Amino acid sequence: MSPAVSVVIATFNRGDYLGATLDSVFAQTFSNFEVIVVDDGSTDDTRRVVAGYGAQVRYLYQKNSGPSAARNLGVRHANADWISIQDSDDLCLTNHLDVLHGYVTSHPEVGMVFANGTYLGGPVHNRETIIPESKSCRLARRPVKLQDIFDKSIVRLQASLIAKKSYDQIGGHNEGLWICMDLDLAFRLWARYPLAYLDAPVFSYRKHNANISSDQERRLSENIRVIEYLLRDFPQAEEILGRRRVHARLAYRYYRLAKTQMKKGKAAEARESLRSAVGLSSLNPKYRLYQLQWMALNPRS
Repeated sequence: MSPAVSVVIATFNRGDYLGATLDSVFAQTFSNFEVIVVDDGSTDDTRRVVAGYGAQVRYLYQKNSGPSAARNLGVRHANADWISIQDSDDLCLTNHLDVLHGYVTSHPEVGMVFANGTYLGGPVHNRETIIPESKSCRLARRPVKLQDIFDKSIVRLQASLIAKKSYDQIGGHNEGLWICMDLDLAFRLWARYPLAYLDAPVFSYRKHNANISSDQERRLSENIRVIEYLLRDFPQAEEILGRRRVHARLAYRYYRLAKTQMKKGKAAEARESLRSAVGLSSLNPKYRLYQLQWMALNPRS
């Protein structure tokens, strides 16, 4: 009999954390699932760690191609109708799949359901949960809107369950993205299927220096690209969100990207990013002032 859920874990050189992640998956109250670990070209002891779980885990190896490609490979080998995508350094809470699969059992029409998470090791930003408690309560009272996903990038795939047929129909993850692939996937799922949010923490996020999202330049560049993909592929998104809101977010991302590039000594790239910020939000005095200061310090760039 096929499992109800396929848990797909893409990993790269996370042997130090992977065991704890797998232990948390197997410690759940829900039991009708399979586990697929995709090793994205690790050079550490990842293979040995997975081998310790024997037949409980299916191990797939690929040459280093990025987390999106690794996740897509795992989903292609999945036997279940529902996919749980986990990072190899975070932890599932014991209620994880009970909460999420319990919802889709009575709401099979959704393309994805997602929930909240906690921070491993204690509060961050003076709060216990990733999505603040009051906002989490509000989100759970109604269907998920594009504005919810756009404004704060609230979707964490570690807290989600995705219909495999929906994942396949939209083409899975964009393999050109290494950091903002969750946001991109959420936008594309939103465009075709109902999405739901549950007010319950179902995983714990581990913050550490090796988080791939710590690459600020790449994160900002990808965030800009994902918004541009949304506007290109779903033109109605700008009408739903409002042109001013879209331009303000893009301008702020370009502004932060320019500052990051300047710190790295990438003068030409910083100039272009700053020009984009000012072009999108010409009345913002902060961007204009930074541009004038930049020009004064870099007259030949």
